[in-house]
Amino acid sequence: MNPRERVMAALRGQPVDRPPISFWGHVYHRESSAEDLVAATLELHGRYGWDWIKLNPRKHYHVEPWGVGYRYSGVPDDKPVLDRVPIRTGDDWRRIQEVPHDRGALGEQLEAVRLLRSRLPADVPLIQTVFTPFAVLGEMTREPEDLVRHLETDPDAVRGALEAVTCVFERYVRAVLAAGADGVFLATVDWASRDLMGWDRYREWARAGDLRLLAAAAGGWFNVLHVCRPNNMLPELADYPAHAFSWAAGEPGNLTLRQGLERLRGAVMGGIPIDGALLTDDEAAIDAELKRAYEQTGGRRWLAAPGCSIDPATRPGQLRRLRADIERLSTLRTA
Repeated sequence: MNPRERVMAALRGQPVDRPPISFWGHVYHRESSAEDLVAATLELHGRYGWDWIKLNPRKHYHVEPWGVGYRYSGVPDDKPVLDRVPIRTGDDWRRIQEVPHDRGALGEQLEAVRLLRSRLPADVPLIQTVFTPFAVLGEMTREPEDLVRHLETDPDAVRGALEAVTCVFERYVRAVLAAGADGVFLATVDWASRDLMGWDRYREWARAGDLRLLAAAAGGWFNVLHVCRPNNMLPELADYPAHAFSWAAGEPGNLTLRQGLERLRGAVMGGIPIDGALLTDDEAAIDAELKRAYEQTGGRRWLAAPGCSIDPATRPGQLRRLRADIERLSTLRTA
């Protein structure tokens, strides 16, 4: 099978020659332009030969059009620091209006998709990272709790901002597909975790925007819902029209991969913790993590991947080990 055939078969629950695999993470010193991001992404693909590419842009590209800024140190792999936000009081939400979906940082990312699609092998699927509309709002405040507080103090202003952001990203998502992406990787970030707010509030404020972006992405064949953090609301989001569901299956309060296969209509994506063996040189430990994920799924409807974006400190040798192991899964099966 080629990568596209392998991914398509896994999404549909059809037999595969082996499970597809891909990993991604930030390259902080190479994510400030489309050309740099694409070059870094292609270098990593050339090194590991992943079955699909999840484009991993800087996390704040979504909110730069509304005035969010981060400060970079210039040191390779040094995480940028939040420098400015547009929202300090509840009334500030009234200034959040629609912006062009194809200019500035959003236009840059559309160019990155076009460049990457033109330079990747045709049989390697490509998906672009997009935040849910409510998560975009959450990036406009200094602390997540500021947005939560404004839901109570200034709900009308927040609703107006949420509608503006949703409209912009509906157009953007359609443009991402037109630029050559096969789908989107729609991330809830912190918000679909019970550690931040309950399901009733999430349903009231976030669900409609999530579904509008997935509807905008309906022309894609590889749309992924990524539900971050421990104690997440993946069971409540199981009816979302995604082709695959990505989450940290080993985190407290979250479904296991096996439970995900039972409760989700789409494929499951993940299985490798980002803070475990990936950060060591322990080959036996990384073998065990892949084996554990394989045993939970039997290799069916499963795309091997990290539970979230990997740490820049991840050992390249462990990634190479995973890539080699996936080719010889027969040696990892339970006797």
